[in-house]
Amino acid sequence: MTSIKSMGRLAIVFLSILFSSTSIFGQWTDYGIWSSISISKNISNNLEFTSEAQTRLDYDASRLGSAFTNFTLSREFSPYWKLSSELRLGVSRTDEYADEPLRRITISAKYKRPLLSNLSASLRFRYQLKSDYNQTFRLSPALYYKVSKKLRLAIYSELFFKPSQEGFYQSDFRYRFMAKHKVSKRRWVSFGYQIEQQINTPDPWTQHVFICSYDLELKRSNGKK
Repeated sequence: MTSIKSMGRLAIVFLSILFSSTSIFGQWTDYGIWSSISISKNISNNLEFTSEAQTRLDYDASRLGSAFTNFTLSREFSPYWKLSSELRLGVSRTDEYADEPLRRITISAKYKRPLLSNLSASLRFRYQLKSDYNQTFRLSPALYYKVSKKLRLAIYSELFFKPSQEGFYQSDFRYRFMAKHKVSKRRWVSFGYQIEQQINTPDPWTQHVFICSYDLELKRSNGKK
C-alpha cells in the first residue's frame, strides 16, 4: 500500500511538471546530436568520481555548438539521497560563430526510491553557476524501468528557472527518453531523444536532440565493483 501511495504522489508530480506548458513548439526549430563518453570509478562504498567528454552539434547538426568535459564527484548519504558537485570546462560557439570559454559549476541533490520490483522514480534539484555569473535552478523528476539485466528505460522531465528582479521565472523545459543497454560487465551504451523549448522569451526556439553515449565503470583498487 505504501508503494502504491508513493507511486501515486510521484506520478502526480511528474505529470504536473511534464504538462506545465501548453505548447511544445517554439517560433523556430533546430535539430542536434549530443554524443558523450564517460568513465566512472567508485572511490569508496559511497563516493564516486566521473569524467565525461561530450560534444553537441546544433544548427540541424551542421556545426559544433559546444565541446566540454564534466568532472563530477557524487556521494550517497542514504539508500535514497545522493549529492553531487560538478565542474564543466570547455568551449561553446555563439550564434555569430565565435568561440567562447565554457566554465560552469553545478551542485545537485537527488532523491530516488523504488516503487515496484522493476520500477523506480527520482526527483533531482540542481543549481548551476556559469563564469559570467549566470544562475539557473533546475527541477527534474524521472521514472526508470528495468526491462532486463541488460536493458533499462528512463523518461525525464526538467524545468529551468532563472532569477530576475521580480523573483524567478521559467526559461526552458525538457523531455527526454533514454534506453540503456549493457554490452559487457562494466560497459553501457545509451541512446535517446530529447525535446527542449524556451519559454517566456520573445523569440523562443524548440530543439530536437538525438543522444548517444558510452559509459565505462572502472574497478575499485581492491578489485571490487
